[in-house]
Amino acid sequence: MNIYYDKDADLEIIKDKQVAIIGYGSQGHAHANNLKDSGVNVCVGLRTGSASIEKANSAGLEVKPIADAVSTSDLIMLLAPDEHQAELYKNEIEPNIKEGATLAFAHGFNIHFKQIIPRPDLDVIMVAPKGPGHLVRATYASGGGVPSLIAIFQNASGHAKELSLSYGD
Repeated sequence: MNIYYDKDADLEIIKDKQVAIIGYGSQGHAHANNLKDSGVNVCVGLRTGSASIEKANSAGLEVKPIADAVSTSDLIMLLAPDEHQAELYKNEIEPNIKEGATLAFAHGFNIHFKQIIPRPDLDVIMVAPKGPGHLVRATYASGGGVPSLIAIFQNASGHAKELSLSYGD
């Protein structure tokens, strides 16, 4: 096990990417708002009619249909509930994700249990904050952060670890 600190992460890496957060629940709202406040180009992908559209718009976030958010982004963080992720991947993400993009998770369930099998050209990472979304957001807003776990499942680019650390910074 390795332990990394802020000094090990380069925030500029993620700032050079377009990021899509899929879902705007507990983790989704925290990730999207923290990234936006850090100067990252971020949008939120939500299904048509989602009750979260107004919440995300009210927070000043750009909201797009999931397929559009995916097709225009370099990193897709899938934060919908685990039980919906495989279907979202099959129908909305896999047909629209750019070649060489990064697919990210905050939980390893669907990768570990092979509910999602990503294309080989994708980086596949996990950045998992060790706290519920409201704590992740409140801690960030007060100038701090919560510890996170990172994991690399696929490193097609050779830079998945650096991107994981940057995202988690």
